[in-house]
Amino acid sequence: MTSPIELQIKKLYHAYRHTSDIDQKGLFFSPTCMQICRPIPSYAATSRAGIVKYLKDVQTGDMPVAQTEQPQEPAAETEPLSRAVYTIRRLHAAEHEFSSNVITAAVGLSPSQLLQQSRDEAWVGMRVDLWDEGAPDVGLLVQVQYWWRKESVNTGEEVEGDVVGEAMGWRQCLHDIISLGPKDGSEGQEGLEVLE
Repeated sequence: MTSPIELQIKKLYHAYRHTSDIDQKGLFFSPTCMQICRPIPSYAATSRAGIVKYLKDVQTGDMPVAQTEQPQEPAAETEPLSRAVYTIRRLHAAEHEFSSNVITAAVGLSPSQLLQQSRDEAWVGMRVDLWDEGAPDVGLLVQVQYWWRKESVNTGEEVEGDVVGEAMGWRQCLHDIISLGPKDGSEGQEGLEVLE
């Protein structure tokens, strides 16, 4: 059964996905939101501003990894357009880990320090897989463990999905990028609802 906190976070994530303005998207992150990246440890960040910069880079085509190994053929006019989709679920207990010192060094914390911080601050972890559906068997698959915590929200930084009248809100506090590369056939295989 899905808890009220999970439902709230799923609602917030959906609103985040449908926010087109990158600076507004950043308001879904804690000002101290961090990012670690297991495939590319240097693709790390220690603040909302750093992650927003990465999102702006991606928007202009500057991605840390190529989408495919081979050049993609232009889609024929008769082929259906692809759509960006995702699945989201609560992390399993075995997924409550933060890789290795090599991966977390860029944010200045060890995996055990991140684990302790997640416990102290009652983080909630959600696994999100993102990919393009309807595209040929090429394209990017991104698998992320998003960690959320409830914290004070500054006036003017409220987002769609916040509970009206509350000074506290759930914000992303860590992006743990598990996989960043070509689709591998695992997308959508957990039987979860595929969302846009």
